[in-house]
Amino acid sequence: MLILAGLWAISKYAWSIVPAMERAGIKAYEWVHNDENHKQTLPINPLTKQAVLQIATHAGFPNPKLATAIAFAESGGVPNAVADTSREESIGLWQINIRRHHGYLREDMKDPTKNARAAFAISKGGTDWKPWSTYVNGKYKLHLNGVLA
Repeated sequence: MLILAGLWAISKYAWSIVPAMERAGIKAYEWVHNDENHKQTLPINPLTKQAVLQIATHAGFPNPKLATAIAFAESGGVPNAVADTSREESIGLWQINIRRHHGYLREDMKDPTKNARAAFAISKGGTDWKPWSTYVNGKYKLHLNGVLA
């Protein structure tokens, strides 16, 4: 068990240097946390920008490339990403803050399609991105490359 914990710790800090250790670290983490409580918190692989673009297009965003860049700035493309702090509980690709936007359920917001629909509604049909800090501060611009419209 100690060896697996060590592998996980090493892989956590060496992911960009040794990809094989990343895979070993994830496997060790999943093995150590193999119970129902922890399975709910395991991150899943991020979606590709093209997959998120397709979701944004189907949701009806007038500028799906912009919507995709915002999703990546918010969640890194991870559908079950959660930011749970004292002031927010933001879930999913577009990080829908369910404390502020009542009526959205935590588990539903982990579903990319439901999350996109919520983002579409909150953004007034993709015309008002002010509720997203990554739009306001411009960090979404870092994610525009690689999104083929």
